[in-house]
Amino acid sequence: MMHNPPHPGEILKLYVEATKKNIGQVASALGISRKTLSLILNGHASVTAEMAVRFAAAFSTTAQFWVNQQKNYELWNATRNVDVSKIEHLLEPA
Repeated sequence: MMHNPPHPGEILKLYVEATKKNIGQVASALGISRKTLSLILNGHASVTAEMAVRFAAAFSTTAQFWVNQQKNYELWNATRNVDVSKIEHLLEPA
């Protein structure tokens, strides 16, 4: 079972801090609003594919890195919140 992965915003905070710029300056460099960046940093918004491309370009990472962070976070939450106890098994494991 996967351990509790952080929201991508927590990882993004480290990158933002490393720039030594304030949130407004980073948002401007990314071509997004300060509010949008703040929502992601605080875990209130997801990292979309478009945002992943922006982050990859700005922070010398890959878009896949950011997409994976988001999907791992979502999958972990889904496995904790979705009740599968009443779902019928349609195929047996191989």
